[in-house]
Amino acid sequence: MTPKNATILAAGLMLLALPGTASAYGGPGLGLGAAATALGVVGAILLALISVLWYPFKRLIRRIRGSGPAR
Repeated sequence: MTPKNATILAAGLMLLALPGTASAYGGPGLGLGAAATALGVVGAILLALISVLWYPFKRLIRRIRGSGPAR
């Protein structure tokens, strides 16, 4: 196989690998669903951080006020 034929073959295979046009419609439900999913993920991460950080602050406040045993 000559280099020219190999180049033509490779170009042809790459053209066959390209996707065709997608005739799809992304309506408002798709956009709202994606936005709700993104907000849900961000909210879950924030709640996880708050829940991890809340307990040490609660212990510190109890220790400062003097109410309850400090473990």
